[in-house]
Amino acid sequence: MCLRQLLQSSQLQRAWRAAFLKHVQGRHPGAWRWTHSGGGPYRAVIFDMGGVLLPSPGRVAAEWEVQNHIPSETIVKALIAGGENGLWMKFMRAEITTEDFLQEFGRLCSETDERVAKQFPVMTEAISQIWAKDLQTAVLSNNFYLPNGKSFLLLDWKQFDVVVESFLEGVCKPDPRMYKLCLEWLGRQPSESIFLDDLGPNLKAAAGLGIHTIKVHDPETAVKELETLLGFPLRMAVPNIRLVRKTMEIPKDSLEKYLKDLLETQVTGPLELLQFDHGQSNPTYYVKLASHQLILRKKPPGTLLPSVHAVEREFRVCVGGGACSVSSLHSTLPGIVGNAFYLMEYCPGLINKDPSPPGLEPSQRRAIYTAMKRVLCKIHSVDLKAAGLEDYGKHGEHRAPWTSLVVQWLRIHLQLQGPQLLMEQQYCYTLVLLRVVWGVVLTGFLCLCLGQASSVTVKQTGKLTEFMCNLAWDFPVKKRFQIFKEMLATKPLMGSHHSWSRPQSLLRTPSIRSYVTSTDSSPALASKGALIFSPEGLSPRVRELYQQLKEFMERHVYPAEPELQRHQASAERWTPSPLVEDLKEKAKAEGLWNLFLPLETDPEKKYGTGLTNVEYAHLCEVMGTSLYAPEIFNCSAPDTGNMELLVRYGTEEQKARWLVPLLEGKARSCFAMTEPQVASSDATNIESSIREEDGFYVINGHKWWITGILDPRCQLCVFMGKTDPHAPRHQQQSMFLVPMDTPGIKIIRPLKVYGLEDAPGGHGEVLFEQVRVPKENIILGPGRGFEILLGRLGSGRIHHCMRLIGCSERALALMKARAKSRVAFGKPLIEQGTVLADIALSRVEIEQARLLVLKAAHIMDVAGNKAAALDIAMIKMVAPSMASRVIDRAIQVFGAAGLSSDHPLAQFFVGARVLHLADQVHQRSVAKMELKHRS
Repeated sequence: MCLRQLLQSSQLQRAWRAAFLKHVQGRHPGAWRWTHSGGGPYRAVIFDMGGVLLPSPGRVAAEWEVQNHIPSETIVKALIAGGENGLWMKFMRAEITTEDFLQEFGRLCSETDERVAKQFPVMTEAISQIWAKDLQTAVLSNNFYLPNGKSFLLLDWKQFDVVVESFLEGVCKPDPRMYKLCLEWLGRQPSESIFLDDLGPNLKAAAGLGIHTIKVHDPETAVKELETLLGFPLRMAVPNIRLVRKTMEIPKDSLEKYLKDLLETQVTGPLELLQFDHGQSNPTYYVKLASHQLILRKKPPGTLLPSVHAVEREFRVCVGGGACSVSSLHSTLPGIVGNAFYLMEYCPGLINKDPSPPGLEPSQRRAIYTAMKRVLCKIHSVDLKAAGLEDYGKHGEHRAPWTSLVVQWLRIHLQLQGPQLLMEQQYCYTLVLLRVVWGVVLTGFLCLCLGQASSVTVKQTGKLTEFMCNLAWDFPVKKRFQIFKEMLATKPLMGSHHSWSRPQSLLRTPSIRSYVTSTDSSPALASKGALIFSPEGLSPRVRELYQQLKEFMERHVYPAEPELQRHQASAERWTPSPLVEDLKEKAKAEGLWNLFLPLETDPEKKYGTGLTNVEYAHLCEVMGTSLYAPEIFNCSAPDTGNMELLVRYGTEEQKARWLVPLLEGKARSCFAMTEPQVASSDATNIESSIREEDGFYVINGHKWWITGILDPRCQLCVFMGKTDPHAPRHQQQSMFLVPMDTPGIKIIRPLKVYGLEDAPGGHGEVLFEQVRVPKENIILGPGRGFEILLGRLGSGRIHHCMRLIGCSERALALMKARAKSRVAFGKPLIEQGTVLADIALSRVEIEQARLLVLKAAHIMDVAGNKAAALDIAMIKMVAPSMASRVIDRAIQVFGAAGLSSDHPLAQFFVGARVLHLADQVHQRSVAKMELKHRS
């Protein structure tokens, strides 16, 4: 991409400028948010972006120079050549468009965008503290915009009162006009402002106007210097707080007056009010007045359902339940904060949003859960009469009539008779902070409050009293659902403060909870809620992993593709690329390794990262955008299937010998099933013979299309053949682990796919003649081959389909970029009706296929592979054909170039076409299941 494509039309630029000026100038000073009173002389802090709020693009450019063997500072020298009248400075002022200027640099700019767009956390924290003190913030940056119309360096503009960018103003730093414009919009004098930049000339120009400056060498040091100038800390001493949401603002003046009277002490300094970002039911605020730190809990604004958000109940339990020793104040006076509220002393602690909890050792988790149980015991030990809570709640009424039989059974078997106890209906790890959130306190039997811990995340939270939790589940949770179930369907929920235990999904497989004392394990649990159809819905841990993977692809994999293509076409193609091995080590170092093993296969996370099928599906799509990515992350077939096979069915000895080297990336493997003499789509047709002889098994057979067997790193072949031809059809086959250095293995030839060799792994035709393997190399036992085969294929089908969706997304992106840059018959391709139709169809088909694959993965997680058989068969029909159509359209837009190895489209197309081969098998399966289930 050339830099010409980084620019948009001048009309768009003028429109942006006009809209921006209208937005800023339309706010007269009286309407602006700041009302600073007292304090130091400074009223505004102005930030540069690159090198101050964000990592410096110069550092990324330097890394790119090293990676591409370009002399150091080549890019920097090119940019500063010519000074103010140089090409780059004109470009920054949007005075010119550039014809084919540094095409590779333009590509770098687009790819760098994602890498430098993460704001330094210390700066984000500092800005929030500056806002909390009612000071102004601004951004002053030399910047340009990309083809998508966004700034090259893009921030969350809501953090700033004023944003001044060079490409909108036609002027760059260190031009004094840039600084004056910023000060004008802020309505401040230079002496009232502080400017942070990492470049000396920019700071010198600001200082010349009388602005106080800070040179940023590193963010931490700069923030410390800024703290000294402002006279207040910029690092939050209280975690998980933020500025008060607009809809949750409360009058500070009346609250401050009330607190000064209440505390009966001479208090100086303004009131500091912030809001906790955890929880949505009753808003919780952090209040600081001089040395006093308080927590304020109040009802949310708006019309509320009767008895909902009753902070009066919370206050009553806090005061009466002596088990929680808090110093509480209370007021319901109108006009202070708008409605009922109470205050208590602030107590430092941890707020935990992930029920796992992540990053803790088993001993630490055990200590947390033990402490939680002790607190729960204290809650249950509260004497309701002595605490003045005897009339609290409805005694004995916390069950629906239809549960009488269940209650009777529980009383017989668990001896649940006993006094009425104080219980917390939302007692779970994510709502504990040295004290419980008392919003839904009831009285009742002691086991009822354990239902929250028996939620769908129970296995992630360490199986907190799992048996009791399972028994208790229906009581509290169904009680909560019943409130909303009884509401009229046409009546919308009032407000957005209702807290559901877990959203129900139309795609969720119905199940009946077992009340017997069973020890059977259930499928992976993390996906048992609603279907996660976008990365934004992933858990914080997995979302971070997803973002890390995308950044690694942008930083390492895509830039390496040309070199890897050249290696694949060279005489050294049958030797693994050193660059791939180097990237593997980097991926391993960043924790992007062995992501594929599903949680149900590896529940203890002994071998992988413990992702569910749905979670890994989103990551797998990202890997599918590059032909080389799966191997780099040790997530490529056939190794993934073989490793999962060993984890599921291998003995400890087999795992030690074969699984460990595969997991470490020190070896590769292959899978030998397909035979040239039979229709191998029916695995029962396999003819290769395996007979027992003198303590060994002797293998004879002719196999072909064995992917990866030509790779010099291939050390293991998983072989499928017949051990008993006279057994029932599906019990004739067995599987063996065959070392590749065993005598009798003869590679006949490499097989080409549409003329492609797919080196270095390739696809081989192989003879196995009198190959002798020890008896202990059999997997699971004789006659279990077909069973193992079905288990091996389950997750792998999700992997294949999501990789196809990834390559389809890449093909569509390439098609759009090509259509924007080419003209045919005097008209850009992007304006041709057929091209627009192809783009629209491709987007629709990709989205349809993705949703179907994610649904299949979801059902696999919730109900297991067997329950998902129909969905798995459907995705194997849909995904390859969809990918073939999308890639074919992209090739059509590229013309002859799309058939070459200069672009990945040809190889994408071949890969999609190969996976078509099983279409009829899956069509047959879908039809049979459809007739069976719908008849």
